[in-house]
Amino acid sequence: MKFALNVSYSLGVMLLCIGSAFATGINSSEIFKETKEINGVPVTLRPLDNSKCTKISPVTGKKEVVYRDRKEDETIIGMVLHYSVCPNADVTEKVFYSSGVSSHYDTDYTGKIFEFVDPKYNIAFHSGKSAWNGVTMLNKYYIGIEQDMWGYYESNLEQRYDYEKFGQPVQLPGDERKWFKFSDRQVESTGRLIFALQQKYKIPGRFVVTHSDVAIGRKSDSGPMFPYKEIFEKYGAGYYPKFKYIDLDKFSELTNIDYVKLLEIYGYGRGENGRAFDLTDNQIIKAFKLHFYPGDLSENLNDSTRKMILNLVASYYNYRDLITSSLDEEFRNNLDSFLFENNDRTRSLSEFVRGWNDYSA
Repeated sequence: MKFALNVSYSLGVMLLCIGSAFATGINSSEIFKETKEINGVPVTLRPLDNSKCTKISPVTGKKEVVYRDRKEDETIIGMVLHYSVCPNADVTEKVFYSSGVSSHYDTDYTGKIFEFVDPKYNIAFHSGKSAWNGVTMLNKYYIGIEQDMWGYYESNLEQRYDYEKFGQPVQLPGDERKWFKFSDRQVESTGRLIFALQQKYKIPGRFVVTHSDVAIGRKSDSGPMFPYKEIFEKYGAGYYPKFKYIDLDKFSELTNIDYVKLLEIYGYGRGENGRAFDLTDNQIIKAFKLHFYPGDLSENLNDSTRKMILNLVASYYNYRDLITSSLDEEFRNNLDSFLFENNDRTRSLSEFVRGWNDYSA
């Protein structure tokens, strides 16, 4: 995730994750045998129990819960991808109970999928302080999917359990952290689960987001090592743009503010009344890169990043969603308004967007 608290992932939770990993002797496959299918995808039921939550509310002094009932007006509109910073579902569950957080689903390293909370009936607590496309505090409307893996290397990782199976971490340009890879089986299961949930709840691809997309500057999961392009091309999960050649000289009149505005139109950092949570332009750029451009994870708006942003908005403007079989009229209207209101410097962008299908790859 790292877990959906309104503060940074605490040392206490990290220590619990370490200790629990050694302490658990549970074989989940022997305990959790009841399954169901979501549009053909097998899921093992592992329902959380609110009475097992050990976190005490600092406000009420009472034990908190890890999920609650879904109200009639809390319609599911999207899903958020996380990683758990834990080696397996047993440890992830323990951290849920100790921290008062949860997710609806969890995929482990072997590709097994667990349902902790049924999204049809319940809200899970996975995203915390978050915003996407004009909506804030997304837990009420978004399904949460955890993935059991460590995320990136930290100095105390060698004290933890089972980190070696994730292989050697990789450092990417523009970021000092070293990131672990997801297993092929985990990626396949997550991709199939995402698309199955998109089908079941009629979720367009733009609303399959990551924790770093919606909790900008606060979270980094699912991270740059998750293959977003692969799961879109193989399983139809989420959305990933096509890319075509761009001569940036034709877009020289666009300002840096314009590029960030294009990301806001796509959904980044936008709350009910404009930009949410006093986010900076650089934070929004970094969040975009974690999802769409792992080749450069700096906060810099360089030429390569500009090309990626232009390709994203032009490609998506012309994309007929696999779930709705239609164009995204809300996005198109917002982009059209921006292009019209700033016509003095957006003419080339307007031509590129509307003539997208005529451009060669």
